[in-house]
Amino acid sequence: MAIADAQYRFVAVDVGAYRRTNDSMVFKNSFMGRSVYNQNLDFPPPEPLPGTDAPPLLYVLVADEAFKMSGNLLKPYASRGLDITKRTFNYRLTRARRMVECTFGLLVAKWRIFTTSINLKLETVDEVVKAAVVLHNFLRSNKPLIMEPIPEDRQMA
Repeated sequence: MAIADAQYRFVAVDVGAYRRTNDSMVFKNSFMGRSVYNQNLDFPPPEPLPGTDAPPLLYVLVADEAFKMSGNLLKPYASRGLDITKRTFNYRLTRARRMVECTFGLLVAKWRIFTTSINLKLETVDEVVKAAVVLHNFLRSNKPLIMEPIPEDRQMA
């Protein structure tokens, strides 16, 4: 389970759900999910949208229809009999959800170990995933990696 930002970086991850468990159950049973549902997750304070004088808006997470509603969690309207406003909302919410899906896609594309089953102990797999997330975020940061030349007296022969 993960929260991603608009720059395709992971803001929070919860690693450790195995086998075939649906996303809503994984979220509900995770520390992250319990924190959201109990309103203990430390969201930033409400702010107006950038470049507007609009009233402050809450920070929210976007989820699919299987998730339980919460104050900081948006999910789409049920898909039957929707007017144009609700269909538009669902479309835009789906586009926002794609941010986290694309973030996972970029992670998998960079770290090809995630394209097949990982033949390691479960605890080791958790650490591999966490390390990949940290490296992914580092590579996605806007800070360039400064490479300084090694002085000649310190170079290896």
